[in-house]
Amino acid sequence: MPEPYRKVFKISVLRCIKPLFFLAFLFLFTGRVSAAVDPAAGEKIFKQYCTACHKLNADLVGPALKDVQKRHSEEWLLKWIHNNAALRASGDKEALAIWTKFNKNEMPTFTNLGDDDIKSIIAYIQRESEHPTVTAATPTSTSDNGGGDDSSSRSILWIIFAVFVLLVFLLTRINSNLRRLVETRHGEEVAPSFSWNNWIRQKSTIATIILLFVAFLGYQLTNGAQKLGRSRGYQPEQPIKFSHKLHAGINQINCLYCHAGAEKSRHAMIPSPNICMNCHKGVQQGQDDAGTAQIAKLTSYYNDKKPIEWTKIHNLPDHVYFNHSQHVVVGKVACQTCHGPVETMDEVYQFASLSMGWCINCHRETKVQFASNAYYNQFEKLHEDLRSGKIQTVTESAMGGTECQKCHY
Repeated sequence: MPEPYRKVFKISVLRCIKPLFFLAFLFLFTGRVSAAVDPAAGEKIFKQYCTACHKLNADLVGPALKDVQKRHSEEWLLKWIHNNAALRASGDKEALAIWTKFNKNEMPTFTNLGDDDIKSIIAYIQRESEHPTVTAATPTSTSDNGGGDDSSSRSILWIIFAVFVLLVFLLTRINSNLRRLVETRHGEEVAPSFSWNNWIRQKSTIATIILLFVAFLGYQLTNGAQKLGRSRGYQPEQPIKFSHKLHAGINQINCLYCHAGAEKSRHAMIPSPNICMNCHKGVQQGQDDAGTAQIAKLTSYYNDKKPIEWTKIHNLPDHVYFNHSQHVVVGKVACQTCHGPVETMDEVYQFASLSMGWCINCHRETKVQFASNAYYNQFEKLHEDLRSGKIQTVTESAMGGTECQKCHY
């Protein structure tokens, strides 16, 4: 192992071992680690897994969860959330009563969640039940961070350029007429008036026109070549008309409930019919006849055990590497930054250009959540510069985010 890597590895190991010894000390002498139960962590888990079927103040697919910690014991809630089917099979009367009341909808099992995760969810529900948080309105637009593909900005530039050329032409004509007037008053020889025919026949004029034409043609060819493969505004017809406005906006289902891979892997993951049917086993009626017909289509896919043939909207070239988890978990980038205000879209379309310039501008301008982020512990010099006040913020470009091999290796 090269010496620089060995040094980074040694520092990383030492930084990991010290907190582990401290946690072991707490566990041995207190019997538990009090920081394991965290309402903030519970809020994140709740929004990812629970909001699809539950609200705090109203019944949805499942019961309202306000003050659930007062209605059931912690031990019962742990069993119910981990595996409600097993709890019902044991003959638990409370579990069977809830299951019957809500049309015998099957609640997913969450064996992937630890006891502390579930306790954090309960702590979050208790906090919201006693002191509800007023949530700020979800932003409906995000900065496009440049990218050289904004047609409205380009149109404004062309208009400004045309006005500038017109002003130059008018001022030149005014200056020429004033000069002729002065020459006439002083009895000097008056230069011949401007003639378009004479001007066009001059070799310098012909050469200038050719050069301008070649430059314009070259710009159009280059610009057209750069846009090849970009699909901003692309909105294909899908086999099922799924409304993000209804699910992510009105019902506030967290993006990660359906696209669970965005937090764990390179790919965001397209949800299978099983995920949809977690709710739609109980919800069989849409907002109108068209919505009910779409649910019937979904049920047909589920019963026939066929995948839904969704048409992919956001496509990057094969030579481009993009990792969702690195942006979502490490970079704390909101889904709307790249995908636009999906919570307002009845049908999703490609919001941003996703061009190389667009990505690079984002890396240059977006401030990284650098402090208290273990992923960035290895950047010791940047941490020192922040502490000393030498720099105020850190962007991805400061950590090599604009180097070619970051995305094209």
